[in-house]
Amino acid sequence: MTSIFNFSIPELCQRSDKLIISYKRDEENFKDYGYNGETIGNIEIQTETLKQFPSDDYYGGLQKKATDDKNQLRAILETNISDLRSRAKLAIGAKSVDYSLFKFSKLATLTDNELVQYALHVVKIAQPRLRVLGNRMVTQESLDVILSDRNKFDDAIDIQASAISDRREKKLERTQLANQLYQQISELSEVGKLIWKDKNEAFYTDYVIYGSAKAIVEQVEEIEEEI
Repeated sequence: MTSIFNFSIPELCQRSDKLIISYKRDEENFKDYGYNGETIGNIEIQTETLKQFPSDDYYGGLQKKATDDKNQLRAILETNISDLRSRAKLAIGAKSVDYSLFKFSKLATLTDNELVQYALHVVKIAQPRLRVLGNRMVTQESLDVILSDRNKFDDAIDIQASAISDRREKKLERTQLANQLYQQISELSEVGKLIWKDKNEAFYTDYVIYGSAKAIVEQVEEIEEEI
């Protein structure tokens, strides 16, 4: 879903606040068009809800933090696997069949999920060869560290995915709420113009500004210059 207005959400909230003030001043006039206090009450609630809604920058920050945490855990896991590679090369030789079973050359090209599976693979290959690898200080404890780091990394991938999903969902929810509010204040601004057209230029102008893409402060300055 995309925004149906071409200015920021904080600007939308400011416009809504101004409309609320104008509406309450002209409430009796709006009654002639079928509007009542419930209408503006709903707008007030929606406006305040939108003001309290965390921005996309907030959820983007959570996503960035989750991604950074995941990347750090990946680096730790890769370091431990690289250390195993060095020790295995010394213990059994880089050209041996046993060494080739580890497929260490894949390490630099793996996706996150592939690395999770690969970490288990190298541990499974190393375990039956611990007697030989032990000559280079590879132990079950060191393999357990790889497995532990693998689990942490796997969890971090899920947390990152959740952060990405939350950001997407919250952006959709925020946009829906903002679009609904914009539609309502646009409707009321049109009615406000009908009420005051050819009757009160100043009051009419209070409702004209809702159709512009410029910020309220810029529009007010332009109006003052024209006057």
